Amino acid sequence: MKRLIAVVLAIALVCVPIAMGSPASSSALEKKIADAPYQIWPAKARSNSPAYVRAAIKQRNAQGDNCKVVLGTSEFRWVYPDTVSSHPANFFGNNNYGMDTFLLGQPYCQDLWHAIEVGALSEDIPDDKVVFFCGITWFMDYQNPAKCFRLSFSPEAYADLMANPKVTDETKAKIQQKMIAYGVEEAEVYGDEAKSESLVECINNGIQEFFDDSKNWDAVLSDEEDDWNAPERELNRSRPVPDGRTAGQAQTPDWDAWLAQEKAEGADQTSSNEMGIYNSWYENGGYDSWRDGWDEWLTFTDEPYQETEFEDFELFLDVCKETGIEPLVVLMPLKGAMIDQTDYTPEVRALWYDRMKAICEKRGVAYVDYSPYEYDPYFLYDMAHFGWTGWVQVNRDIYEFFMGKESQK
Repeated sequence: MKRLIAVVLAIALVCVPIAMGSPASSSALEKKIADAPYQIWPAKARSNSPAYVRAAIKQRNAQGDNCKVVLGTSEFRWVYPDTVSSHPANFFGNNNYGMDTFLLGQPYCQDLWHAIEVGALSEDIPDDKVVFFCGITWFMDYQNPAKCFRLSFSPEAYADLMANPKVTDETKAKIQQKMIAYGVEEAEVYGDEAKSESLVECINNGIQEFFDDSKNWDAVLSDEEDDWNAPERELNRSRPVPDGRTAGQAQTPDWDAWLAQEKAEGADQTSSNEMGIYNSWYENGGYDSWRDGWDEWLTFTDEPYQETEFEDFELFLDVCKETGIEPLVVLMPLKGAMIDQTDYTPEVRALWYDRMKAICEKRGVAYVDYSPYEYDPYFLYDMAHFGWTGWVQVNRDIYEFFMGKESQK
């Protein structure tokens, strides 16, 4: 009888963390990050760890942060938090606007990475809504989607996607086929499917995992391990929610004031040129190098865009639909003053904008198209990353999507 009770209790213990949609060992991680769960932008190891993301969202929201998931890539990094006041890490992170952003993604994270990430995290995404920054450069002919995926691939997120019963077998199979096409070994893609554990083995393993607080999270929590990080500048380190930020009644952003401030900030930080390129890159030869080398890489042969990336974008939308996640797709523009010098003329760029909008409209997915701002001098920081006035508009769309409020005029 005692043995039966023990087995029943063991099954219950194993089922609890599964039902919660989070690893059993996450409690140990939550304790480690409780004092500083706030992230300007999680480093690569953290972005690739669903366990970390779950724990961070849980801890931040427990402290009144009300963070919302925003998916993207390199636009969250570089030098933005230092030099652009309207970057979401500053805009939402330093003001009480009733919400904050959890910026999730790294360089080389393109559509397939995000499809897997949503499938892994769907049960833990606040409000069942995400903002998804989608870049035209991901689709360009010069890109190597296989290399990009291998550099960003997260086995942990993939395992969680495959364990998500809401994602259909058909969609999982399509994702697996793409992974193999991109060079992931079949043993890594299909390895777990060949394993079978008895009920007793499942129970034993579940109990061991449930009570195991010994996992070393140092690699995940380290900044220095990440090649994309800048630990000496502390751009990506944890920090507590700023004292007093969540106190009192939340404010509505004054968009006109923000826009005026960022026009002035943009003018000051691009004073060395007329294209709206930030001073340090322009003055230190970055623009000259780009201009001298663009014809070696920013070109195309038969077609300007790769069909495989459109397929991956649709896989992302498939996963969102199946898991009940509502996306807002942000179609990121390019700086016309720079890109017009290349083979990607306004007419060629319009092909991408039009196709992406058609895909979203066919599926009933909300999107924001920023292509009309390609010639706004302060909308973009460089060729492809949001800048001063650009982030103001993006923040406004993020705010309205998550908060459901009319913006202050």
